[in-house]
Order: sequence, then structure tokens, then C-alpha cells
Amino acid sequence: MKLFGFLDSRVRGVRVIDLAGAVLLCGLVLVVYMAKTGAGGTATDIDKVQVQIDEEHGQIRLLQAEVASEEQPVRLASLSGQLLNLQPISPRHEIPSEALADVAHAPAPKPDAASAPAAPSASTPAAPAQAPH
Repeated sequence: MKLFGFLDSRVRGVRVIDLAGAVLLCGLVLVVYMAKTGAGGTATDIDKVQVQIDEEHGQIRLLQAEVASEEQPVRLASLSGQLLNLQPISPRHEIPSEALADVAHAPAPKPDAASAPAAPSASTPAAPAQAPH
């Protein structure tokens, strides 16, 4: 008896090997069809996500343009003057960078009587005395 003798046997006039090949071919066709269908759905999903990304990039550019217009120095200066009553520093309050060391080592100015804080009352606790180091 041959080892692969069953391959030569016939079922209704068709060899078993031919039937097995036909079944295998149909299975491969089905698998390829399912893979292509799944890939088509994935491609559609990728296209949708790409459209969303493009829309988000457009919104980002729009927001960046809006931020740039809101942060213009002229606009901020006018708003700070209107809403916070802030004004630019006068040139007489500016010092050259060479004089910064002198200002840092100068004694602190004594507060005026009008701007001095009131004496601590009984309701506000006094600052604890610091021990010398």
C-alpha cells in the first residue's frame, strides 16, 4: 500500500486532492475578501481622522492669530491704563545698570508718617521677635 494512496482515490469521479485544493482555494478567497473589506473600513476611518486633524490645524491657526491680536503691546498698554490705572514708568525713575549695585547696598528709606502703617491693635497679633543668629 502506498503512503499517500488516498490522494489517488476518487469521490464521484473527482480525486480527493482536487477537492482539497478547491476547498483550500475557496478558503483563501474568503480570507482575502475579508481582509480587503476590513482594510477598506480602516482606510475610511483614517480619512475621517485626517479630516479632523486638518480641521484642528485650522482652529489652531485661528486661535494663534487671535492670541497675537490680543497680546499686542499697544492694546495691553491701553487696557492697563483704562482698567488698572497703570501708567508707564517715567524716565526719572529709571537708573543705569551700573548704579544697581549702589541701590542694592543703600539703606532702606524711612516711611513717611502718612504712609506708615497704624500701630498694631489688640486684634492683630504682633510679629514674633527674631532671635539673633
